[in-house]
Amino acid sequence: MGSWTAYVVSSGDPDCTLVVALGRKAGDSVTRSRVRRIARDVFTRLCRKQGLGLLLLAREDIRKQSRRFIRSVLQRLMTRAIEAST
Repeated sequence: MGSWTAYVVSSGDPDCTLVVALGRKAGDSVTRSRVRRIARDVFTRLCRKQGLGLLLLAREDIRKQSRRFIRSVLQRLMTRAIEAST
């Protein structure tokens, strides 16, 4: 999905796990925290499979992207990643 990369891992952990890796190139600390909150919200709504781990990497500057755009991109990306893991 453009500036995002997702890795899906199936683990023995009974909970769903989300890791969001955002470097300084992705934006300032306020932007990175905002994106983490959005990603956590989307992931908790979508994750139904136990033992699923998802690693998200931001590849570009995301400062200029709106919250709505980030949420829709992450939702599409996570949906594809979760469906691919089944």
